[in-house]
Amino acid sequence: MTNGSGLASRPLDPALRAYLDSLAPPPGTPVPQTDAEILIARRTALETARAVRTTIPGLPNGVETADIRIDDDLRGRLYQPGRDGPHPLLIYFHGGGWAAGSLETHDPFCRLLSAAADVLILSVDYRLAPEHPFPAGLEDAMTAARFVLREADHLGGDRMRLAIGGDSAGGNLAAAALNRLATAGLGSGFRAQMLLYPVTDLPDAGHPSYEENARGYGLEADLMRWFWRIYAPGVSGADFDAAPLRHPNLPPLPPTLITTAQYDVLRDEAVVYAHKLQAAGVTVTHLHAPDMHHDFAVGGGTVARFPQCVATLRDIAGWLKAALG
Repeated sequence: MTNGSGLASRPLDPALRAYLDSLAPPPGTPVPQTDAEILIARRTALETARAVRTTIPGLPNGVETADIRIDDDLRGRLYQPGRDGPHPLLIYFHGGGWAAGSLETHDPFCRLLSAAADVLILSVDYRLAPEHPFPAGLEDAMTAARFVLREADHLGGDRMRLAIGGDSAGGNLAAAALNRLATAGLGSGFRAQMLLYPVTDLPDAGHPSYEENARGYGLEADLMRWFWRIYAPGVSGADFDAAPLRHPNLPPLPPTLITTAQYDVLRDEAVVYAHKLQAAGVTVTHLHAPDMHHDFAVGGGTVARFPQCVATLRDIAGWLKAALG
């Protein structure tokens, strides 16, 4: 069985279906609107992330962390795998619709990935919407990326083995930041780009997965539209710093991993971005999960519950190790 994008698909895991049903808002529930509702959404995201066991059978563990200052107004968290460095270094931007994620919501995933890939990770605490709409998050991503290019050795990393990445909205920031850097001639400092079910286009672009997966799969289409409204109010479809898929002429970019999930509103725009990268001469590895949902490989409620998530996390870690040497 295939979907409109030509990807193989399988029925949703029944256990996952039950889990997602337990989280689904009642029909007609509005997206957050007030400051208080946005704070509740952020707290819920954190509580869900804390459901992950950071020690999972079959995956290595033993990661140390340190919170650091990237500049006066921007901080990050450094994840150091157990053995002595210098290590390959991944700069990572968390998901959460540019509004609900944080260092804390993605702390379990960063610990797991750092240990599994034997890579140093700098997770960035970029500014969030609606308090700080576009381009604030992208500006922070650029600041952090330049910091890594400049200070990798002092962080315990190997400046010859750098990667940039993120999930969902964080994948959007990683892609847009690297496109900017590469256009300015600075992209060659990164040897790999890791985009986990990234946001690459506007929600009104007509990608079929927005309709196919509009409700019941964790990330509701209406919620994704709301994230866009508070992140980039008034931004047009021509702004490729907000929507990387709209970039008219992609610069030279490093080998890229893109992951997608069958039951994800963002599935098709990520697939189209993978095709656009390939057409521009970029080496692309596409990992598709035919029976999973948005956030399955990162989300706090699923990584510890479903073997498919652990298997994909291993695949991501394996790709990262191979790409960075």
